Amino acid sequence: MNTESTIKTSCSGMMYSHDFQLWYTYLKRRIEKEWRPEELSFLLGKPDHAYLDFEKMFQVRNFLTQESPLLDRIYASSWIEGMEFHREEYEVSQERLVRIKIEEDEVKWSYSIEVPWTFLTGKKKLPAPELQFEEWKAEKDLQLESDAMLHVRQKLEALLENNYFENGATALQIFRQVERTGLVHLQIFPRHLKNVLYSFIQQNKLVVRNIENSYSFLLPDFQ
Repeated sequence: MNTESTIKTSCSGMMYSHDFQLWYTYLKRRIEKEWRPEELSFLLGKPDHAYLDFEKMFQVRNFLTQESPLLDRIYASSWIEGMEFHREEYEVSQERLVRIKIEEDEVKWSYSIEVPWTFLTGKKKLPAPELQFEEWKAEKDLQLESDAMLHVRQKLEALLENNYFENGATALQIFRQVERTGLVHLQIFPRHLKNVLYSFIQQNKLVVRNIENSYSFLLPDFQ
């Protein structure tokens, strides 16, 4: 096996400076949470590709307009990474090309972002954003994965018994119900909930419907 092999990709898109601030903020938040893009898609009630398309800079402004409020609820924060852009006196705000290059190997993703702006630096100025950084892949612990799935399954069974799904529930609403374990070593990720929910769908315990452009989970006899 070639341990030095890497997969290189690059993406680009047009953004206003404020859109870049938000795009960058959400990218850094996701990495800090150790979530993958498809986990954000799941919590947003969207197909797997939806959030990844956003990170690949596809229609960034449209996505932010529609999804920023829910993303802020997911992260329980509306804080934005601070940036001070250099602007000439005559300069007007306009969309500019931003590019991201990603190198993936067996243990991490390495990001390099190229921006058309320069940032103000110096005393009493915010530090320039970090444009090269890494995202480490999660180490697989089969026992912890099994414990997490069991925890989520037990929580969902209790929610079913209490008719929680009678009027339907979004992925984010359900995640809030199951994410706390009371154990420092046991962390619940959106992927755990997604896997258990879809096993419940296979067992005909739940169904998923697209309601107002967002997936919702309901009892099978819901009309």
